Amino acid sequence: MKLNPIMYKINRNEVHENYNIYLIETQKIEPVKSAVVKARNKILNLWHYELLILQSSKEHWEKLMKDPSLNFRRELCANLYRLERTNIMEELDLSSGAVSNLFNESTNPKWPRPFQLSVLFEHPWQLVNYEIPDPYSYSESPEYFEERVSKKIHLNDLANERSKVLSIRGYVIINAPELFQEESTALTGRWVTTYPEFDYFEFHLNYEPIIDKLLREALLKLFPMAKYLFTTYRPFKPLSKRALWVIIPKNESLPSYEGMLHELKEYRENTEYHRLK
Repeated sequence: MKLNPIMYKINRNEVHENYNIYLIETQKIEPVKSAVVKARNKILNLWHYELLILQSSKEHWEKLMKDPSLNFRRELCANLYRLERTNIMEELDLSSGAVSNLFNESTNPKWPRPFQLSVLFEHPWQLVNYEIPDPYSYSESPEYFEERVSKKIHLNDLANERSKVLSIRGYVIINAPELFQEESTALTGRWVTTYPEFDYFEFHLNYEPIIDKLLREALLKLFPMAKYLFTTYRPFKPLSKRALWVIIPKNESLPSYEGMLHELKEYRENTEYHRLK
């Protein structure tokens, strides 16, 4: 379905109105608890593609993720990625009651599940596990290298993993420098398969990659079904730390498919779009 730019902009403004209400209520000198809860719920009731709109601004998104409520931060991440409770049960090997407690009681799961939760949510591990996290812990990502958190893998095996991932899974890519010559060590990444619009593999890079013909051809060889590339920021990381999304369409007829691509191309900060095909 063809995107209507005028209607998209109207919807975008409505999403930002919800954010502005949240900001007003949470930044009052003496916040009214009921009003804050209502403002949070308006954010949590947004669709995943509407939350992507809020994440287009690094400042706006990080403001939301600095909310003092750990429950809110966890719910926000889960909703952004359309993660169901059953997905979290499977990836963290938890009972339904234990997963419920993660969101209702702000419990801290047993090791290494705090790191696994960080990989699912793609946010610093302390931010999604502690009521009062240490901001100095945000710049690095040790969680992927912890045993039982991520799978060690070679580049040629990444595409075959897609069909095995029911939601989100993390990887340590042992031979990544063969693809990204600016890199000198193993890199981390994730398969995200929770969206109805598209799946994507996300490489975590230390530099802005040079997207030339050689890299495009190499990526297409690894991901023959891929159609688009985006390099973008990673929440709470220095801007030099980059994510490269290799996007594989699933349902191009959905209005939200065009909307999400439009958002990434036109509005997302610190983001570059590259067509693969």
